[in-house]
Amino acid sequence: MSKAPTEQELHRQLLTCLRGEWNTLAVVPASASFSASFVAKALVEVSTLVHGTPARYFSTEDLDLASVPKVIVDMANHVEKGGKAVVCVDSVMGAQSGVPIAISADAALLVVHLGVTTTDDARNTLEVIGAAKFIGAVTLETL
Repeated sequence: MSKAPTEQELHRQLLTCLRGEWNTLAVVPASASFSASFVAKALVEVSTLVHGTPARYFSTEDLDLASVPKVIVDMANHVEKGGKAVVCVDSVMGAQSGVPIAISADAALLVVHLGVTTTDDARNTLEVIGAAKFIGAVTLETL
């Protein structure tokens, strides 16, 4: 189980990630057994405040591959209307449906669960999506 960081700690980590230029951001957990939805939802709130444009949360957790194109189109439509899209995907170690979405996003954010995420899982996630796509990482303590 992950120990949620305090709101202030999480916002400090997220503000660092907001400095990059992106309209679509994939939030990717490196551990197959954990979700990154908490981080993605917080990022939507912070992004809306920092950028002054509406950010929308998308989740593709447990999504089948056939539904991937619709999510990509929905994200693009939101951006065309002036918004930003933050999409929470499953770990590439557990499911492949998030891979094309993360690759299609402008940038990605790695979520590392301390004490659970292995170096190999983090490295493999970077390799599958492409290390250049990542603008940073958020670390969460694990109980």
